[in-house]
Amino acid sequence: MQSMQDSKNPRLFHLLHKTHQALFRASDKMLNERLGISTSQSAVLLYLKHADKATMGDVAKAVGLTIASASGLVDRMEKKQLVGRRRSEADRRSIQLVLTDHGRKTLSEAEPLTKAANSHLLKKIGNAKEIEIFTRACTAIIEASEKPLAEPEAGLTKSIDQHILETRSERNFK
Repeated sequence: MQSMQDSKNPRLFHLLHKTHQALFRASDKMLNERLGISTSQSAVLLYLKHADKATMGDVAKAVGLTIASASGLVDRMEKKQLVGRRRSEADRRSIQLVLTDHGRKTLSEAEPLTKAANSHLLKKIGNAKEIEIFTRACTAIIEASEKPLAEPEAGLTKSIDQHILETRSERNFK
């Protein structure tokens, strides 16, 4: 069995998934215990702080959710009085999301917590050169993932069963 630490062929999907889970679990715990919000809710608050007249689609895209998931998230945030909905003056059919005063206050308390957590993680990564390499690697993965993933090279798609059968056949002929 291949180790996640195999530097010649690391299991990036698995490693990044586990990293994502660990970060969100720790961040959710911290933000929920202190402010009663999730990491995703914090991300929405931060986005709305900088995005005037955002729609549900804008929020979904910004935080990496489907519109249905973002809608449920925003519903819960609206119940906590973190955000509000208003009709667009330009297009009365369109609903815009806005920060409430409570949402602004909550975000102002979340931002220093998030910055402190970010600083803690950066210290764990290492020196400035290592942080730069890590940042470039993450950026490269994001950019590469925005395009279709490469097809496996010819010959690399053999099933394990095919490989075993071929190996057995070669042994029988020797």
